[in-house]
Amino acid sequence: MIEEIWLDRFSKNSKKAAIIMMLLGAAGILLPQFFTLALSYFIGWLLLFAALTQAYTIYHYKQNTVMTWLRPAANLLISLVFLLNPNIAIATLGLLLAFYFFMDAFASLFLGQLFRVHGSRVWGIVNAILSFFLGVIILVNWPVSSALLVGIFIGITLFFDGLMLLFLSRNINKK
Repeated sequence: MIEEIWLDRFSKNSKKAAIIMMLLGAAGILLPQFFTLALSYFIGWLLLFAALTQAYTIYHYKQNTVMTWLRPAANLLISLVFLLNPNIAIATLGLLLAFYFFMDAFASLFLGQLFRVHGSRVWGIVNAILSFFLGVIILVNWPVSSALLVGIFIGITLFFDGLMLLFLSRNINKK
């Protein structure tokens, strides 16, 4: 009984989340530069909020040593860079995305080799090659490509994650 109630709530809420994710993903794909800029501002505001929260906590608990103030100071500095100069933020996001693809390529090769007895080796190699290729595409044209590619790649990821969540929700309703 409790499981059915939980699954029903999950199904309803996951449909809403899936639609929001798919809409955000479509925005990233259709308006990649705007999406990347919005993402850089979002990260900047998150870092600013984190810096202020950390500073308040340190002040409130009277932990006034130089070392305790380093973390909020670093977050404040990075947030100001992201908010006042979004080009630096966008270039940084591009490098992080390229690094992610290179790490994904390495992990795919490792997992393909690990599960070779189950026939996954070929798919691991294919995924590794694609991920490596995407990382190279970003780096070859970096930092110019960052504004476009970050929005497109994150948009694609959000769209398909939302689609997966929508199908999961539909499958729960069928049972």
